[in-house]
Amino acid sequence: MKKWMIISAISLVLIGIGLSVYAYSIIRAPLNERLASAEASVLASEELESITDISYYHGQSSFFVAKGFDADGDAAIAWLLEDGEEPVQVLKESEGISEEEAVAITESAVNTETIQSVKLGMENNTALYEIKYLTDSDHQGYYYLTFSDGSFIKRYSLRTD
Repeated sequence: MKKWMIISAISLVLIGIGLSVYAYSIIRAPLNERLASAEASVLASEELESITDISYYHGQSSFFVAKGFDADGDAAIAWLLEDGEEPVQVLKESEGISEEEAVAITESAVNTETIQSVKLGMENNTALYEIKYLTDSDHQGYYYLTFSDGSFIKRYSLRTD
């Protein structure tokens, strides 16, 4: 009887894990399709020759941000509106600050405990970094600075309790 209960419990846990993984993949499928479509659009525009990473940014408008290499072999970044077919802006990585510099600027300006993520995005035709962080007092914070020179744009924080 005890053995039967243990086998049943393990089976239920495995079924639960399987259903969770399946649900997650179903939920992510549309975003993955849009990421693939955005990658194809950027490559078709010939702004980038190859793409090494593509991500999604949702701000005032939604953008796909593709990192890769241009025809000269230089590292470059393309910002594509979610519903657009041509990149809005393409900049060489050397034209802006690095992720490490963006994090350093944020850490010197705000009391951060943990940096959770660093994303490239765009608002008002300005390429930017969105730094997501946790503070010592358990507030979720967002710090925005320009890609070009790290100038402050805005910041806000949310209580996590």
